[in-house]
Amino acid sequence: MPGPGFPVANKILYKYEQDRAYRLHRQKVHGSRPTVQNTKPKKYPHLVLQLKKIQLEEERQAEVDHENRLLLQKMTRIMKEPAKVDSWNEYHSKSLNLPLREKQLRDIQLENIGLAKRLEHTRPVIRAEDMEEEYQQKKYLQMLWNENSKDYDMVIPRHQRYRQLRKLKEEELAREREENAAAGEDGKKESLPPIRKNSEPQTIRYNAETYRSTKSDNGDKERKSDDGSTMDNRSQFSSQTDNDAKSLFKVAKELAQPEDVFIRNLVRRKPAQRNQISERFKEMYSLDLVTELHSGLGKDWECLIDALLKSKSTGTATLLHDALEEGDYPTAVEILFTCKNADLVELRETYRKDFSQSLETTINEKTEDPERCLLATLAKGDRDETNKVNEKTAETDAEDLYESGEGRWTSDTGKFLKLLKTRNNKHIIIVLNLYKIHNKGTDVIDDIKRECSRTYAEALIALINCLNGPENHFADRLFRTMNPTNSAFVNLLVARSEIDMPAVRKAYKKKYDAELVDDIKLKCQHKTTKVLLEIANKTPPNWPKSKTSTQKKWRGANPVPQQSKPPIKRVEPSSSRGTDPKHQKNPLGQPSLRIAADTSIQRKEEEKLKQMEKEKRREDERQKKNISGTIKPSNNFNPSTDCDRLHEALIETHTDEDVIIEVLTTRSNGQRQILKNKWSTKYKKYALEAKVKEKMGVDYEEAITGLLMPPSEYDVYCLHEALNGLGLSDPVLVGIICTRDAKEMKEVKEIFKKTYGKELTQELTAHIDPDLADFVELLCQGERDQGSEVNAHLAKKDAERMSKNGKVDVVDKAFRDIVLKKNHAQVKLTFEEFEKLTGSDIYQSIADTVVGETEDVYISLVKAIEDPAKFYAEKLFSSFGGLGTNECSVTRMIISRSEIDLRDIKVKFQQQNQKSVSTLLNAEYPGGNKKLLLAILGDN
Repeated sequence: MPGPGFPVANKILYKYEQDRAYRLHRQKVHGSRPTVQNTKPKKYPHLVLQLKKIQLEEERQAEVDHENRLLLQKMTRIMKEPAKVDSWNEYHSKSLNLPLREKQLRDIQLENIGLAKRLEHTRPVIRAEDMEEEYQQKKYLQMLWNENSKDYDMVIPRHQRYRQLRKLKEEELAREREENAAAGEDGKKESLPPIRKNSEPQTIRYNAETYRSTKSDNGDKERKSDDGSTMDNRSQFSSQTDNDAKSLFKVAKELAQPEDVFIRNLVRRKPAQRNQISERFKEMYSLDLVTELHSGLGKDWECLIDALLKSKSTGTATLLHDALEEGDYPTAVEILFTCKNADLVELRETYRKDFSQSLETTINEKTEDPERCLLATLAKGDRDETNKVNEKTAETDAEDLYESGEGRWTSDTGKFLKLLKTRNNKHIIIVLNLYKIHNKGTDVIDDIKRECSRTYAEALIALINCLNGPENHFADRLFRTMNPTNSAFVNLLVARSEIDMPAVRKAYKKKYDAELVDDIKLKCQHKTTKVLLEIANKTPPNWPKSKTSTQKKWRGANPVPQQSKPPIKRVEPSSSRGTDPKHQKNPLGQPSLRIAADTSIQRKEEEKLKQMEKEKRREDERQKKNISGTIKPSNNFNPSTDCDRLHEALIETHTDEDVIIEVLTTRSNGQRQILKNKWSTKYKKYALEAKVKEKMGVDYEEAITGLLMPPSEYDVYCLHEALNGLGLSDPVLVGIICTRDAKEMKEVKEIFKKTYGKELTQELTAHIDPDLADFVELLCQGERDQGSEVNAHLAKKDAERMSKNGKVDVVDKAFRDIVLKKNHAQVKLTFEEFEKLTGSDIYQSIADTVVGETEDVYISLVKAIEDPAKFYAEKLFSSFGGLGTNECSVTRMIISRSEIDLRDIKVKFQQQNQKSVSTLLNAEYPGGNKKLLLAILGDN
C-alpha cells in the first residue's frame, strides 16, 4: 500500500482494501463491550406470580363457597318443611330460679312417663273373657235342665184371655146377625145372645189344641194360632236374629271384639240367615249393616265384610268385571264356567244393575276373537247340566275333534266350542280323554299351547282344569291369591265354605303337601286371620257325612223342646268347639288333662318329627327358588363323613383349607345346618363355627359366618350391619327387602326383634324422608307376587296409570301398587312400556321427580325390584372401584345369592363389563378368603 502523496498502482484494489479496513473497524466497534452495565434487571418468579395475593383470593373464594353451601342447605330445608310463621323475638330468660323450675318440669315429666307406663301395663279388674265363660257355662247348664224338664201348658195372661173372649163373642154376634138377616127378620131388633149354661169356667189354655209352640230356624219360639197367624211375643222371647243384629251393632260401634262375633253370628250362619240379619239390622237401627261395619272396623275388614254380607252374585259380578277390565281371561272363564245356568241368570242381572251395562256388551267391547267367542258361549247360560253320556256319540265327537284340524279350538264354528254349547261336562271330559288316545298319547293341553295364542291358551287351560276337578282348581286359586286383603281370595274362601270346602282342603293337602289352615296361619298375618281359619274349617250343612270328619256338630245351647220327656243325654262337645275362645276354658266342655307318661313321650317325638318335616318343607321351598344358584344340595351328602373330614382338617398343625372349602361350598345351607347339629352331637367340646374361624384366620370370619348361619338369621345379620354402616345405600340391605316374600320377611322381622330388641321397620325408616319411609314400610310387608307370569295388556295399562304428564310420581298409589305387588318380570315389562309411552326410562323420570340422597335410594330400590340379577351385577362392579375394594360387601353379596341367582348375576356381570366376576376377583380383591369366594362362584 503506497504512502500518502503517492499514486496507487491499481485503484480497484485500493478501494477494496479501504472497504475491508472499514468493515473490520465497524466489526470491532460493534463487538466492543461497555465498561458500565446498562441492561434490564432480571425478573424473579416471586415478583411475577404474587402467591400471597392468590392465597388470599382462594381463601376468600372458599369462604364464599362455604356460605353459599349453608345458604343452599337452609333454602332446601325451608322448601321441604312446612312454612313456619314466627313473629316472636328471641328472648332469653334472666330468672334466677330458672334451674329450679327446669328441675321441677323434669320431675313432672318423669312422673308423667311413669304414670303412662303404669297405665299401659295395667290390666282391667273385670275381664270380659271370664264373664263370657261364666255365661257359656250357665247356658250349658240351662241346656241340660231344659232336656230333663217337664213341658207344661203355658197359660195366657189375664188381659190376653179377656181380649180373646171378647173377640169370640163379637164373632158369635156377627154370625147371628147374618143368620137373622138371611131369615128376613128386622135387623134393628136384635135379640140378646143365648145364655150359656156351662158348669166349667171358660179359660183359654196355651196347649197344643189352641196354640202350637213352634221353633224357628234360629231357635226362637213363635206362638201361632189355629189359622196360622204368628203372635208377636218379642217382649218375652227375643229372637236369635235380634241378638245377632245387636251383637253386630256393638261391633260396628267398637264395643265388642269383632272376631268372636263374626264367627258366632255370621260364619256359622247360612247365607239366607245372614241376609235376614242384615234386614233385621236395618229395621232396628235404620242403618245399613255393611256400611256401619266398614266405618267401624276400617279397611282391614272390608273384604271379609263384603264377602259375608253381600250377595254371592254381587261379589262374583265385581270379580268378573275386574277380570274383563284387566284382560285376565282365565279368571273370567273360571267364574263363568263354574256358575250354573240359574246362577248365570242372576249374575247377568246383577252385572247390569251394578255396572249399568249388560255382560254381553262388556265382553264384546273388552275382548277380541277367539276369547270373545269362548266367553260369549259360557255367558249364555244354556249349557247342558245333565250327566248323561252316550259312548258312541262321545267317540264320534272325539274323532271329529281330532280330524277337524286347525281352528278346532279357536273358531266360533269349531268343534270344541260346539261341544261346549251342546254337551255336558262329563261328556266333554270323556271326549278329551278319547282325543288323547287318537292323538297318540299327546295331551290336550300340549296341543292347545301349540295351536293357540298365549292368552287364549291360558283361558282354555283354565277351563280344562275346571273340567277335570273343580276342587283342584279352587285349591290352586286359593294358593295363588292367598292374602287377607285380596277380595278374590276372601270371596272364594267364603263361597267354597258353603259348597265343597272339605274337598278343597283335601285337594290342597294333596297338591301342596300342606294343610290349608296352616298356610293361612303362616301367610295371612292379619286381624281377620282367626275368622278366615274358622271359614276354612267349615263344613257345608249338606255335605255327605262320609266325607266329613267323625266329630259331631254341637247343636247349640237351646235345643227344641220335646212333647214327651226326653231321656237324659250327655252332650259331647265337639273338637270344633275347642277352637272357639268362649269354650276353651269351659270345665264342662273340656276333656280330662291327665295323660300317661308314654303318651307324653310319644307327643314329644311327634312334635320333633313335625319340626323336622317343617324344616324339610322350608328347605324344599328354598330349593324351588334356587333356579340359577351356584350351590346345590349334594346328592351324596353324609353328615357323619363330612364331620370326620372337617375334624381331621382342623386338628392338623397346618389346617387343610382345601378340604374345609370343598365341604362348605358343595353343600346347601340346609345340609350345612344338619352338619352343624351332627358336629355339636359328635364333638361337644367346641362349636364348628368357632373352630373353623379359629383355624382359618380373620380373613375368613365374614364368609364362615354367612355359610354356617341359616338364611333368615344371615339376612338379619346383614341388615343389622348395613344399618350401622351405609344404611339404605347398602346393596345387600336393598336386595334383601326387595326380593323376600311375606313369609320370609315375617321370619326376618321376628328374628331381628328377638336378636336386637328393636323393630326392623322402625330401624329402616328412622332417618329417612317420610315418603320414602312409607315406601320402605310397604316393601317390608313382602306382598309381591312371587310368580313369573307376565301380562302384556296389563303392563301397558299399568304404564298408562303410572304416567303423570310423562313423568312418574313415586308417592302415587298406582306406582306403588305396580312396583310393590307385581312380580319382577311384570314390573320389568311395565317399565319397558312406560319408556315406549313417555320416551324416557323410569330412572330418569324418578331423577326428575326426586332430588338428593332420596333419589339414589329410590333408584336403587326400583332397580332391585325390576331385575335383581342386573342390580347385583352393577353393585358388585362398583364394590371393586372407588377408594378400594369393599371386601365385606362383595362377600355378603356372593354368599347371600349363592343359592338363589348367582349364576344369572355372573352372566349379567360379563355382559355389562366384558369381564367375569372371577377375573376381577383375582385381580383386585385383596382379602385372604379369595379362594373360598371363587369356590362359591364355581370358577376355582
